[in-house]
Amino acid sequence: MKRTWMAVLIALAAVALAGAASAPQSRPAGPHKQVIVPKGAPALGLPFSPGLLVGDTLYLSGVIGNDASGQPVAGGFEPELRQAFANAQNVLKAAGMDFPDVVSVTVYLADMKDYAQLNQIYKEYFKTEPLPTRSTVAVAALARGARMEITMTAARTANQ
Repeated sequence: MKRTWMAVLIALAAVALAGAASAPQSRPAGPHKQVIVPKGAPALGLPFSPGLLVGDTLYLSGVIGNDASGQPVAGGFEPELRQAFANAQNVLKAAGMDFPDVVSVTVYLADMKDYAQLNQIYKEYFKTEPLPTRSTVAVAALARGARMEITMTAARTANQ
């Protein structure tokens, strides 16, 4: 009799384990992802979000110094860089943030000759300590003939 009960219990346990293994696994609840699009931003029909807010962290897609038509502004590196910062700031503000909230920046330059000018203009936008981390990378070419592209990550912190 004991053997029969033991066999029944083992069979039930095996069935339960098999059912648990085949049941769909639910993901633990995590931060909600919210697409951030600045008001008045042109709909360029590209397959990415301008910004993605996940919890208190904002991830910005790469921005170039493009105007409302999506083409880089005229006048060379400086106007293009300033427009890129303005475009990034529009995404930051749409998420209730600004440059002091930025924790990481990556700059892609089509020409490393622009590196010194980048640093000079960059200091106008990032003045608050601690400064964000930054990487600068030289690339062969950028979308739409841009001279630079900038990506950023920003975070709301407890001291805000």
